This record gives sequence, structure tokens and C-alpha cells, in this order.
Amino acid sequence: MRRVVCVTILLFVAVAASATAKEGARARLLTSLPLHAKAGARVTVEWSVNVRDPNGKLVPFRANPMFVRLIGKGAATTAFAQQFGPPYRARIRVPRGGIRGIKLGLMGYSTTGTTTRAAPEFFPIVNGPFS
Repeated sequence: MRRVVCVTILLFVAVAASATAKEGARARLLTSLPLHAKAGARVTVEWSVNVRDPNGKLVPFRANPMFVRLIGKGAATTAFAQQFGPPYRARIRVPRGGIRGIKLGLMGYSTTGTTTRAAPEFFPIVNGPFS
């Protein structure tokens, strides 16, 4: 019984630590977004995500799976980063209607009973072309 309580406490601390690690995270585009690229074209998006450490210093945020979502006119495309850790990079197809928005995020999952669904978390982009 004591072991179950210890494991439960450790799991709770690990989940709480990962949740607070994302608080205040900010994404930064490392490549310019080709806003006039035609629908269907493939473009490369490179970005990083930083958080503040306990001393207030900006440090890279490492997580997986990070992704980019391009928003078009009535459509969106999503691509996942190919590496773990910054800088993140993904090759993505331009959606129908061209690039009208961008989101950078971390894909999480939520399970209720026997149903698992995607639960993405998006980061503010400090140098986004649409902000």
C-alpha cells in the first residue's frame, strides 16, 4: 500500500511539473513564412519554443510531438516536427486559399473511458507574421 501511495505521489508531481514547464512558453519562428506561396506548395517552417527557468533565464523547451498548423481559407494543414528538441522543423503543404494563419503547438492526448482524442496546446508566437 505504501508503494502505491509513493508511486501516485510521484506521478502527480511529474504531471504537475510538466504542466508548469509549459506555462509562459513562447514560440519564435526561425524562418520567414512565405505568405504568398500557392496552395499545394510545400514549405519548410522552423521554430523554437522557450520557457523561463527558475532563475528567469530563457531556456529551450524540449517536447515531442511538436507541430505546425497552417490556416487557409476554410482549410488547414498540419505537419509534425521531425526531431526531438529545438530547433523544430517541419515540411508542410500550403492549405487551400494560401497561408492566412499559423499555429505552433505541442500535441497532447486526452483519454475519457475508452476514447482517446487529440488535445493540442498552442504557444503564442512572439514574431508571427499575423500578430
